[in-house]
Amino acid sequence: MKSFLTLILAAGMTLSAVNGASAADIKVSGAWLTSFTFTDNLYGKNALNKDSNDGAFNAAQRVRINFDVVASEALSGRVQLQVANGDARPNWYSYGNAGVGGPGYSVTARLAYLDWLIPNTDVLVRMGRQEVSMPSYTFVSSVLSSSNAIDGVMVSAPINDMVAVNLGWLRPNADVNKWGSEHVPHSSFDLVYLGVDVAGDSFKVTPWGMVGFIGSDSSLNTITPGTTNVARMGIVGFNAATENTTAYWVGIGGELTMFDPFKFTADFMYSGNDADGLAERSGWYAALGAEIKTSLATPFVRGWYASGDDADSEGSDRMLVIAGNGGFDASAIYNEGYALLSPTIDRTSAEGSWGVELGVKNVSFIEDLTHRLSLSYIQGTNNTNRISAKMVDWAPTDYLTTGDSLWEVDFLSSYKLYQNLTANLLLAYMITDFDESIRTTRYDNAFRGTLNFTYSF
Repeated sequence: MKSFLTLILAAGMTLSAVNGASAADIKVSGAWLTSFTFTDNLYGKNALNKDSNDGAFNAAQRVRINFDVVASEALSGRVQLQVANGDARPNWYSYGNAGVGGPGYSVTARLAYLDWLIPNTDVLVRMGRQEVSMPSYTFVSSVLSSSNAIDGVMVSAPINDMVAVNLGWLRPNADVNKWGSEHVPHSSFDLVYLGVDVAGDSFKVTPWGMVGFIGSDSSLNTITPGTTNVARMGIVGFNAATENTTAYWVGIGGELTMFDPFKFTADFMYSGNDADGLAERSGWYAALGAEIKTSLATPFVRGWYASGDDADSEGSDRMLVIAGNGGFDASAIYNEGYALLSPTIDRTSAEGSWGVELGVKNVSFIEDLTHRLSLSYIQGTNNTNRISAKMVDWAPTDYLTTGDSLWEVDFLSSYKLYQNLTANLLLAYMITDFDESIRTTRYDNAFRGTLNFTYSF
C-alpha cells in the first residue's frame, strides 16, 4: 500500500512538472480516519436481543486522497482514491487479507469525475462518479446523500445572482453485459433530476423533482418477497415488480435566516411509482427545524414525519428511497449521524417513522474543544396490523410500527490537537421500547462509544 501511494504521488509530481500547453497542476487533499469503537448489544447475529449483551471492540481506518488535475478555471478533474471503505472491510485485519493494508482490491477510485465550463458561459458540467445529494435542509436526505457516490452527469446553470438551475442524469444500476454475452434487456436504473436554487440575503429555497426509470430485470427492481430487502431497497412495495417501473420524487426545502440569530429550516417531499398491486408504493415526508446561535452555544430542535403503511393497503404507503443511498442523521446509533467508521444500525432513511431531536451544539468552555449533546425520540408510523407471519422475525430496525419506539442520547466532543488533526469522542445510548407482542424476539438497549482521529489535509 505504501509503495502504491508513493507511486501515485510520484506520478502526480511528474505531471505537474511538464511544461507546454497540456500542462496541469496537481492538487492533493484528503482525509485520514482512524477509529476505535466499543459497542454493547449492537454487533452480531443477536444484536439488540434481550439478555445477549454482546460487547464488541473494533479498530478501523479509512484513507481518502483527492487528486485534482487542474488545467484552468474552466477545466479540471478529480480522482479520489479510497483505502478500505465500508464494503472493503476497514477493520484492522479482518476477513483474511481483505482488511486495511491487504491486497490491492482494498483500494478503489471512489470518485472520478471531470468538471468543465461550457465555453463562454458559467454553466458547469460534472461527468463521472461523484457525490450527489438531494436538497434537504433539516436532515441529510433519505433519498441520495453525499456520503455515497453515484455515476452520472450533473449540470449547474446560474441564471442570475439569485437563481441557478441544476439538471442531472444519474445511473445507480446498469447490468450491461460484456461483448459476446447474452444481453438482458430492461436491466438498468436511470434517474433524471431537475432542481432550482433560489438564494437571497436571508433565505434559500429549492423546489426539485426527480424521475426514475427502473427496468423489470434491474437488480434494484427484483426483490424477493418476505425478506428485509423489501424494507431496505424501497423502490417498490412488498413484492417484486414484473414490469418496467417509473418512480418519482417531488419536493421543496429551504431555510430562513432573516431573524438572526434564529435560523429556521423546512422540507417536504412526496414520492411514488406506477407499479400495480403489491409492488405499488407512494409516501410523503416533512421536516422542520429551528436553532438560535449564541456566544456560548447553539440550541436546536428539529423533527420529521414520514408516512407509514396502513393496515389494509395492498401496496406500501412509505416514501421511496434508493437502496440505502440516503444519509438520514437524526441519531448516531439508529441513523447515520456521526458514523466515524463505526457502522451500527445505520438506518439511512426516515421512511415509516416520525421523531424529534432536541439538543445543543457548538458548546465550548476550553479553546479548541467543542461539544454537542442531543436527545432523540423515534417512533414508527407503520400500522402494527401490517406485520404478517413472514415479518415477525424482522428486526424493528428494519420496520418500525406505531407500537415501536426508541430514545437515544448522543454526546460528541471534538478537540483540535493540531490544525489538521481532530480527536472525536462519541458516547451514545439507545433505549428501546419495541412491541414484543407482534414479534418472536425480545429486545434490549444498546451502547456505542467511539474514539476517532481525523487528519484532514
